[in-house]
Amino acid sequence: MTGDRAIGERLLACFAALDEHFGHEPHWWPVLTDDPPFEVLVGAVLVQQTRWETVEAAIVRLRDAGLMSPMALATTDANALAALIRPCAFHAQKSVGLQAICHEIIRRYDGNTGRLLSGERSEVRARLLALPRIGRETADTIMLYGGGWPVFVVDAYARRLFARLDLAPGFDFLRMPYDAVQHLIERALAPFLSTGVTTARENFHVHRAVETTGSGAFFFAQFHALIIEACVHHCLARNPRCDQPGLRRSFIDHRKCATHCQVCHGCPLRWRCATFNGTATSRPDAVAPGRGQADRA
Repeated sequence: MTGDRAIGERLLACFAALDEHFGHEPHWWPVLTDDPPFEVLVGAVLVQQTRWETVEAAIVRLRDAGLMSPMALATTDANALAALIRPCAFHAQKSVGLQAICHEIIRRYDGNTGRLLSGERSEVRARLLALPRIGRETADTIMLYGGGWPVFVVDAYARRLFARLDLAPGFDFLRMPYDAVQHLIERALAPFLSTGVTTARENFHVHRAVETTGSGAFFFAQFHALIIEACVHHCLARNPRCDQPGLRRSFIDHRKCATHCQVCHGCPLRWRCATFNGTATSRPDAVAPGRGQADRA
């Protein structure tokens, strides 16, 4: 398999190409409430098996109903909550799960989601994994965007994109265990992040907790967002749009994707993509199995 430094350099080249192409998009993880860590937690649960557009609309409804706090969500009627988060997949189960999570935040952390996300990395992750409706991918998403932890989120998008790029020849991104993929990426990037990474764009905004914790957290937050942008617009699970304009999506925030898809001429990674260029060494078109946030493209 390719050495760590070579993988790290390929990752940075991938980041730079995506950042140049999508970096104008300033609305990643739209913060719609005055409690961003809690909003991130709610959104990370709701987005499982669900498109983000649907989740965004559900969070707006919860906000408008005055329910975007642990206490309010924990004490509202479960059926009313389930109705507000429809049509998110498994809305009834998510309603019960979110209320159970809120009860724990109230009981153990005085209703403060930030306290839930504070401590040692392994400790915070274990706390999240002990909660209902939260698996490894969801836990890491909450840690990254809600708590500012520099973790790489291994979702179906990242597996698909890195497999198609043949980023690390001999490494099966689609089938390797979650922690193995995460360890590979974080280890390869560690030497570069220790000295800081300069992004091509400076107007990419994530939750303020991430912005204040240093380049590692900011980089991983932006990289995860850019990977998703690439996969929802171009690197689709079926019929990828490698040399076509990106697939249009409709969001509550009308600024999102307002200009990109009108001027785009194809995936910015296509000239680096082993699948597009017919040099892949594995089976990049397979869909990665797994739990957590499902492939939504």
